[in-house]
Amino acid sequence: MGKHKIQFANTAIIYYPDRVKVQVENITKTYTKLLSKKTVEAVKNVSFEIKPGEIYALLGPNGAGKSTLIKMIAGLIIPTSGKILFDDKKVKNYEALSAVLEGTRNVYWRLTPLENLHYFANLRGVPTRTIKAKAEQYLVDLDIDAKKKNQSRHLSRGMLQKLAIASALITDPQILLLDEPTLGVDVASARKIKQKIRDLAKKEGKTILLTTHQMDLVDKLADRVGIINKGELIREGTIQELKQIAKKYLYEFVVKGKFTPPALWKKKYDVKVKNSNGDLTEMEIDCKSAEGFKEALETVSKKSEQIISVRQTQDDLEEVFLRSVNGG
Repeated sequence: MGKHKIQFANTAIIYYPDRVKVQVENITKTYTKLLSKKTVEAVKNVSFEIKPGEIYALLGPNGAGKSTLIKMIAGLIIPTSGKILFDDKKVKNYEALSAVLEGTRNVYWRLTPLENLHYFANLRGVPTRTIKAKAEQYLVDLDIDAKKKNQSRHLSRGMLQKLAIASALITDPQILLLDEPTLGVDVASARKIKQKIRDLAKKEGKTILLTTHQMDLVDKLADRVGIINKGELIREGTIQELKQIAKKYLYEFVVKGKFTPPALWKKKYDVKVKNSNGDLTEMEIDCKSAEGFKEALETVSKKSEQIISVRQTQDDLEEVFLRSVNGG
């Protein structure tokens, strides 16, 4: 399988030209309420692209439109407008795609784990003889082997989630949609799932869309991130790019004694006094620009007893997310 290295800001990604890319172009989904007849836009004019070998994470609060979007890409919901393309072509069939939806819906509870894998492979037209060895190996790789003779309804939540992922992978899809893949699983299982997702993208060149509320999962896996809120894609970029946007002129000041921000600052900066106990005052100031930081530093220097420390804050991904959805 051929592969090339491409660059997103500071992040190098291996691109697999013989795999399938996903393009979402101006997708909108509108629902009409039965009683009031009012329309609700669950997804509003969203566009993004995922290249082969790339993990794209979609972040958003509950009700933001993540699940609706992933179901439209999977062909389970028809968009009101816009296009979904696989390799620049309108999707006519979904043989290249598998999805793991929240709630372990990829599992038939009355079958054993091994029977589940054969069942879902057969549904997609893959004969038992073709996946026999692969099915056994997936159970071993994901630590489901010891439970393979039990009906799946007896498995724990974590086991069911791993089985759902194995069921999605058994047909060797080129595109993988993962909705909360590590939700409710233990630490050891989550680690195995994360490693499997990473290998699928980086070693096998699969195109992966991931939705989750778990920031550590995104931080460790995602090549690029899209933040969706109220149906709209409000920010997109590598994790480093998003952190730089949020923290560019954000500084934390610690000064000796009590310090009251000047009234004029309300028009210029966003100021948050974190602590003011008489001995020390801690403030977070969004200075908006390099010139703003210079002016704020001069003011604090003149009007405070002593500046103890000044540091540019290093926002984590969770803070970036919160600032984005709250309009920051």
